Amino acid sequence: MSDGSTTARIALNPIQWMASDDGWLDPSKAPAPEERLALIKQSGFDAVMAEVPADWAVDRYKALLDEVGLALAPGYAVCRSDGRDGKEADVVAGAAAVARQHAELGMTEIGLGLAMGKEKPRVLHPAQAFDADESRVEAVTKLIEQISDVMLAEGVRPSLHPHVGTWIETDDEARAVLEALPASRLGFLPDTGHLAWAGADVGALIKDYAERIPFVHVKDCRLSVAAEGREKGWGYQKTVLAGLWVEPGRGELDLTGILSNLPDAFDGWLMVEVDRPDIADPYESAQASARWMRSTFAPSES
Repeated sequence: MSDGSTTARIALNPIQWMASDDGWLDPSKAPAPEERLALIKQSGFDAVMAEVPADWAVDRYKALLDEVGLALAPGYAVCRSDGRDGKEADVVAGAAAVARQHAELGMTEIGLGLAMGKEKPRVLHPAQAFDADESRVEAVTKLIEQISDVMLAEGVRPSLHPHVGTWIETDDEARAVLEALPASRLGFLPDTGHLAWAGADVGALIKDYAERIPFVHVKDCRLSVAAEGREKGWGYQKTVLAGLWVEPGRGELDLTGILSNLPDAFDGWLMVEVDRPDIADPYESAQASARWMRSTFAPSES
């Protein structure tokens, strides 16, 4: 991707419709699936993150996507355990069910990240490697290995997604998990914004693990806000409300430089995420994101 042109495909995870007044995400704020998917298509995206609405059959979801004219990009699974809290068996069973549904959608890749919570230690002290613990990372890695086994049995490979506010947040923590498991069992899903907020050299991480990246969360941010929040001891939500997240191309990350570390032949997904829109209207936020992505990366049509 060194010249800006790419065979990568562009998609949207439409979370800007879920941004809540407290700096969090509230799925109940989003329009109904029929309206939301139509708006995504109208905004300029041709693909959306796979996420079957609650209580919907897979066939109903597929039919709506066909009607609207949207392709599917890989979805996301959440590991709600640190590997030593007694919830491991339930988490593994849940992961198998998510992978089975993903396979029904025709997907072979899925993101996998750890859970957040408003009162969790790293949400209160974000992007600081708060309470870092090698033994916890080892326990998480063993749990991810079990999750990988059950997901691969369904034909779906998980990809590690480091995320601020979780126990896999930093460059070192991400590398520890990736080094412990081979690419055949665990891919890598980098998030440009979360990794940058956590102080990682995002370009270097992408370059080092490029061959195991099926998709990227393309997220822009204001590192100046991240730095101020760290200096003043702000929590996750306050940092977000101070204007951390922005549409791609409107922030302080060199997204083109970061993503140039992907292979020239990269044909995976560049998935836009705007956790809290800087452009207040979510639809206009999606429009701006689609315009910038298309003008910057000139992707071929999927």
